[in-house]
Amino acid sequence: MPSTPLNYSIYPSVVPANKQTEMIVAPNERAFVFENGAKYDAIVISVNADEVNYHKATTHKQFSVEARDGVLRFAYIFEGEQEHIIILNKDEKIIQEFHVFSLYEDLYGSTALKGDLHGHSCRSDGKRDPAALAGHYREQGYDFFALTDHNRYHHGGEIDEVFDGVNTGLTRVFGEEVHPLGSVLHIVHVCGNSCVSDLYIHNVEGFEKAIEEYKEKVPSNVPERYKSRYAKAMWTVDNIHKAGGLAIYPHPYWRPGRSRIYHACDEFAIMMLKSGMFDAFELVGAMGQDAINRAIALWADLRAEGLKIGVVGSSDVHEVYGSTFNNCFTVCFAKSNSREDIKEAILAGNTVAVEATGEDRAREYRVYGSLRLVTYAQFLLKYYFSNRQRICQGEGVSMRAYSMGEAPCELIELEAKLSEDYMLRFFGRKKPKLPNVEMLAFEDKWRELHANGPKGKGSIFMPDYKME
Repeated sequence: MPSTPLNYSIYPSVVPANKQTEMIVAPNERAFVFENGAKYDAIVISVNADEVNYHKATTHKQFSVEARDGVLRFAYIFEGEQEHIIILNKDEKIIQEFHVFSLYEDLYGSTALKGDLHGHSCRSDGKRDPAALAGHYREQGYDFFALTDHNRYHHGGEIDEVFDGVNTGLTRVFGEEVHPLGSVLHIVHVCGNSCVSDLYIHNVEGFEKAIEEYKEKVPSNVPERYKSRYAKAMWTVDNIHKAGGLAIYPHPYWRPGRSRIYHACDEFAIMMLKSGMFDAFELVGAMGQDAINRAIALWADLRAEGLKIGVVGSSDVHEVYGSTFNNCFTVCFAKSNSREDIKEAILAGNTVAVEATGEDRAREYRVYGSLRLVTYAQFLLKYYFSNRQRICQGEGVSMRAYSMGEAPCELIELEAKLSEDYMLRFFGRKKPKLPNVEMLAFEDKWRELHANGPKGKGSIFMPDYKME
């Protein structure tokens, strides 16, 4: 959901906890540059502060700041890991409210990424061209995605070929959805270096022989009726790991076709998750709300029993205007937006699963994961990802146009650079662009001109004039 335009931004918006940070409040549009010498009052509210009486808060901090060179500058120590609200006032009128999040060192060094680890194109049962799908993802502000068409791995290479040599800022994670022959189980393979599906598609006899051997490895407590599909899951996951990839257990309560039957019953789903073979659990996705509710309850029950497994959200997109595209996704906290760092973050459980509800400005997010990551992700969904999507929208359109020979690669790269610059400023890794001398002189000139114009607002330009 694109954000509402605001007059000012604060940089950085993510800061190190318990360390003095130089803050800058800068205008987003020319007319809002601060007038030199103007004085403002700021109130800082730390939302997780311990208050004895929340009706009469005592932990709020207040200070004054004076405008210089069209911006406000101040130094502040944001305590603990939490959100802070900064209310800027002038002459007892609120100018704007700002939001800052302070992080401890380990999480502060990460990069927040929006991604999807399960999606389909027209190369299997989806409806969109792979390269065009990449543009649709970028238009919605995604940093990475995995094209996981059924029983195919190589197809995603056409995306890389179309955008070869073009810096889009969008990382394509290698992927496939694996369907072991003769099993109802689906397994999503991401981040690997080779195709697992090919091992049974091109060598059925070899696959069947391998499964007979794997049956001997199935734990003795597995009921006989599950033995074959359990062995096929073991074979699939082992080969995913041999390929250097991650195995994700997807849509546990999906009801395929007309059967109206879960493709995996409770007993088998629990068995799969407890097996320890999977690297992540697709908690929200294209299952329908009833199934998502059950998946979340299953995860809660197993966590209470001590299960530790990272969760992801995925769209399982087949059509970009469907109910799950951009409504079910993953927020990943990685060292960088690279395939290897994304893989490492998923393995470490540094992800949350996100489910969006509502449309446009009524949209809300349900976020699942650890309390720490959920709290931070909620802040980013409100104040970072929504703002950055405004920048990414144009780039996604340009990517689709470029794939059809209708736009230059330079346009994509310029828009990608704008997106990257915003990210760097938001997280304090680059200084914000400040008003220059010409811009300040321009605004001084036009403010003076309008100061000598009609008084009043709107159509009432002479308040004292008697209307007939």
